[in-house]
This record gives sequence, C-alpha cells and structure tokens, in this order.
Amino acid sequence: MGAISWHEYKDRIKRYFWFTKVELRDFFLLVLFFALIFSFDKWGMDTFNFIDGVKNLVLSLVIVSISVFVHHSSQRLAALYLGYKPENRIWWLGVLIGLAVVIFTNGGIMIFAGCFVMVHMLSAQRLGKYRYGPSMWGFGYVAMLGPLANLLFAGILHVFGSGIGSPLLNSFVSLNIMLAVYNALPLPPLDGSRMFFGSRLSYFFFVGLILGFLVFFYILGISLVFSAIISFLLGIIGWIVFYLKFERFWR
Repeated sequence: MGAISWHEYKDRIKRYFWFTKVELRDFFLLVLFFALIFSFDKWGMDTFNFIDGVKNLVLSLVIVSISVFVHHSSQRLAALYLGYKPENRIWWLGVLIGLAVVIFTNGGIMIFAGCFVMVHMLSAQRLGKYRYGPSMWGFGYVAMLGPLANLLFAGILHVFGSGIGSPLLNSFVSLNIMLAVYNALPLPPLDGSRMFFGSRLSYFFFVGLILGFLVFFYILGISLVFSAIISFLLGIIGWIVFYLKFERFWR
C-alpha cells in the first residue's frame, strides 16, 4: 500500500465520504432501534413512566447517533485512504435479535450487532496498485477501524468521565464498549468476520488487545497508557499463540 498525498486524500473525502440516501436511511433506522434497545430499561424505576422514558429515549438517540457515526466514519476514512468506496449497511437480522433479546430479558442483555461495512473499488484511485481490486486484507483493515474507533472513543471519554463523574459520559463509554465487542465477533457479516478472513493472525492480535484493554483499563482501573502497553503485549501473545497452535499448520 503506497502513501497518498494529503491533497489526494482530502479530495477523496470531499467526493466520497458522506453517506448516500440509502445509507442515511439505514443509519437513522439503526440509530432508532439501537436507542430503543439502549433505553429499554429506563422507562421508570419501579413503574412505567412515559415522560422519563421519552427523555431517556431522546438522550439515547443522541448517544447512539454519535457512537455509530464514530464507528462508520473511521471505516469510511480508512477505505478512502486505500482507494475503496465505503458502504455502511444495516444488518436486519442482528437488529431483530437485539430487540428480541432485550425484550425477553427485560433489558438485562443488550446486543448491538446490527451494521456492517462493504467496500467497492474506486477504479481511478486504484490504478497502478499491486492487486488492483479490493483485497481481503484491505477489507479486514477497514472493518477493524470501526470497533477500534469505538474502543478508543470510550477510553478517552472514560478518562474525562472518571474525573467529573458524569452519567452521560458513562453511558457513552458503556455503549461504545458494547459496539466494539459485538462488532468484533467473527460472525458474518459483522466487522469481526471481515477481520478474521482478512488476516487470522491480525484478528487474534486484535482480540488480545481489546480484551486486555477492557480488563486492565475498565475493570481494574489501571492508567490509560499502561493499559494500552499491556494490551499491546497481550495482542502479541494472542498472535503468537494462534500462530503456534493453528496458523503454522495451515500454511
């Protein structure tokens, strides 16, 4: 993958970054259903309260829309850098599963696995590239940026939230963590499946990194920098273990 100039990259962003009408429709529908899931258990403490429910739903719409945009925009920026046209789509089966689970568990379990990314070749931008068409590695790289962006976004907000004790920031953190974890699952068509088929070794490096970050930063409360270092090392361990146990025998 050769580097491109900032002028060329800026032109790609200007021409191809924004959502199409179909993507905008899917984006708003996804935000609506995810917000319903996220606010399902916030319609009153002991008894149903319509006013509280509507307030929490509106707040959830804001939280979900920003978080999903972070997920999508990072993937779109990565795709354009590689010379691909991104397309973010809604996964209806995942949305329906999320709605069914949150209803049957009365808000006890929330699943946010309802979107995926596709990439299409931008012919002019890929001219002269090795392996001219879209590659599985490139596809996996683009997909990986979604969960990674949510995880980093959650980490930054967690640092600010821990200092001021903001329930709003805590809600942002919890949602972005769930978006990162669910979308990293290797189930088609989720991002995790693109990462897994793009590079199994890179996928298990990412799994080790994300699990390490969740444990050391969010659960144990270790500093951001130290948690990032440990998570990186755990990612390397995940890479090595998978290679020694499986990958070297498949080559």
